[in-house]
Amino acid sequence: MPAVTFSDAARALGFKSRSQLYRLRDAGDLSAYLRPPSSTGGAQLLELEPRGLPHLREHVARLIRPQINNNFGERPARQPRTDARWGLAAGVLSDALADCGGLQLSDAEAQAIAAALPNALGEAFGAQGLELLRVALADAGCWQAGPGTPLVPDADARWWAEYGRWEPDEPLADGLFWEHVAPIVGGMMGGPFEQLSGPEASELHAQLGDAITAVKGGARWDASNWAAASVRTLLEDSDVTEGLCPYSLPELQRLAAGGLLPPELQAQADAALARYQANDRQGEPLPVVLS
Repeated sequence: MPAVTFSDAARALGFKSRSQLYRLRDAGDLSAYLRPPSSTGGAQLLELEPRGLPHLREHVARLIRPQINNNFGERPARQPRTDARWGLAAGVLSDALADCGGLQLSDAEAQAIAAALPNALGEAFGAQGLELLRVALADAGCWQAGPGTPLVPDADARWWAEYGRWEPDEPLADGLFWEHVAPIVGGMMGGPFEQLSGPEASELHAQLGDAITAVKGGARWDASNWAAASVRTLLEDSDVTEGLCPYSLPELQRLAAGGLLPPELQAQADAALARYQANDRQGEPLPVVLS
């Protein structure tokens, strides 16, 4: 199969924009799929099905978390999730451990410790130590401290029995899972989120996770740099600079109208938009003159 532009590759993979492919390229993850430009000064191309390698769709699917808007077919069943309240338990335990130089715990680690401690306390301190552990975890709102521990009354179950439904024993398929998440978020936040769709909720979740990780690592938002880098990426594609890629036109129009670009880059974006307009006029049918 001949190599295609990043725009065509993004369209083939079901991406809304090409930014994900450019990030993978810049990270060196697409080197085996990159091909030289079709003409001097043109943009790099991507081969979708290079001989001896998996389809680009499969390769990209292994590198990124699947999202609803990516047409990668059926996704694997959702893995069992740690109950969210173990995050609260992890915080309580971490605060206590911090006083004596202890480690910060994740929710899964807190759950594992809670499951192991009853036997350890029972051996070391007898029933009194075990009961203290049960009371402390109950105060933190956790399910249980190990086999045989009575369940803590579940406030979430009571709340959702009134405001919705509570079906903890009926796990949902991935698509249906997000179809319930979206209206719950909309109901909680109101306003523009009330019309949030399942696919949008899934994508928002993935983007939030990436953004949180990046900011924790040191990333900071800069609207001007974001707009400029995005426009430079668009203009790498000769089809965009020549006004021949309608797929990229809305994004270029939005960025050019934002007032955030440096003058030289603004001029390049405006020139590309002018070529789109000229090409559009050339494609209009000639007026019919009645004699």
